[in-house]
Amino acid sequence: MATTITHSRTFLRVSAWAFLFGWGLHVLDHLRRGMAASPMFVMAGGTVQGLIVVIAIVLALRGYARAPELAMFAGLGSGPRINVTWFSWATALAEIGTGLLFAYAGLRARRERDLA
Repeated sequence: MATTITHSRTFLRVSAWAFLFGWGLHVLDHLRRGMAASPMFVMAGGTVQGLIVVIAIVLALRGYARAPELAMFAGLGSGPRINVTWFSWATALAEIGTGLLFAYAGLRARRERDLA
């Protein structure tokens, strides 16, 4: 059982790095297009999401007990965007895909923690 928990924690950490990369690409695209490219409510929501993402990633990398739940929340909070180019869609899909991976890793880690 301890080996399974170790694998889940490792998977959670690896997926946190992947999510950081996917989310970071999306942020760089926003900076490339300029802040005026999105409505203010989208920018405000993105800022709140960004804070949650950074906190979730840091807690996952540090191995905090509640990191799996926050990984699921942050990972599932990534969604489609408006007013985007093909590159913007690519970065948004990278964020969404890695976010779903992060959420799945959190679910798996939480299940195995609860079984221990």
